[in-house]
Amino acid sequence: MHPISVCIIAKNEEKRIEKCLSSIKPYGFEIVVVDTGSTDRTKEIAGKYADRVLDFVWCDDFSAARNFSLRAASNNWIFMLDCDEWIKKIDVEELNYFRKHLSNSVGSVSRENIVTENGIPVLNNTDNTERFFDRRLYHYTGMIHEQLTPKRGTEITAYLLQTTILHTGYDMTDVERAAKYTRNFTLLKKQLEGEPENPYLYYQLGKSCEIIEDYATACDYYSKGLSFDLNPELAYVQAMVVSYGNALLRTGQQEAALGFESIYAAFSPLADFVYLMGNIYKENQMYEQAFEQYQRAIGIPLCRQEGANSFLPVYQTGEICEILGNIPAAMSCYQQCGNFAPAVKRLEILRSLNN
Repeated sequence: MHPISVCIIAKNEEKRIEKCLSSIKPYGFEIVVVDTGSTDRTKEIAGKYADRVLDFVWCDDFSAARNFSLRAASNNWIFMLDCDEWIKKIDVEELNYFRKHLSNSVGSVSRENIVTENGIPVLNNTDNTERFFDRRLYHYTGMIHEQLTPKRGTEITAYLLQTTILHTGYDMTDVERAAKYTRNFTLLKKQLEGEPENPYLYYQLGKSCEIIEDYATACDYYSKGLSFDLNPELAYVQAMVVSYGNALLRTGQQEAALGFESIYAAFSPLADFVYLMGNIYKENQMYEQAFEQYQRAIGIPLCRQEGANSFLPVYQTGEICEILGNIPAAMSCYQQCGNFAPAVKRLEILRSLNN
């Protein structure tokens, strides 16, 4: 058997686990599935693919379940996967090289987050997530939104692998969304009681509030999280800044959002932030400044939201052109957005008005 174990925790995932497991089965890795209390066919389906299917008594602690799966694996090198994810591409030779020559480090993978729009699965954004590591050096901490943590020391050296996974965990029904909010918020508040100075928890609390579109409360949590002395190069810090800015705009606080000018230098390497600044200026009717930010955002390599460095700033430029009465320029912008649905719709409307 290959000296890598894939570890998965699951509960009532009969609709998604087969796609996950069938995507990893052909590579010959050991597959360990830890079930945390399913009442559907999850364990039955897992048994068709996994080398081991084990039970774990749920204790409101995701890290405890993940660490149990690590201990249950036959191999020290672990690839962690979730039931709502599946393999798009994986370079097994690279994984073997990594474990032999970068054994103290962690391998990150690209994760493409898929959502459904008008009945069609589309890419919402891409992030990087740490998934490949030696269990002798790393384990998980945190009751929810658990983080991979070194057993000794505090720093992780991570390298991006040529592996991509697809993820549908953000694609939920209203009922699923409400249930996820309740679970996440309860566990995060419980963890916060023991770690009131942990800015990552405030970020995740804000994201939980966004699940139910409570952007006002999300703003409060993001503001608290960003009150700490944080490293602007950390991915979650960058995400928190962008989420906070978007939440301010959603709650009509566009003037307050202008305060982001003071952190521009620290976050301008991220296309998402530059695009956000364009939106902030647009909402404050500072169109010249918005134009400039949209132009800057185009082509910035570091980008997490799909389109933040391409069609989204072009689309917003088109909207400003419409506001200013320059319809030909607006139509030109919309045409450059390809099949981006809002641009296609605006283009159809403007063409019908001009006929």
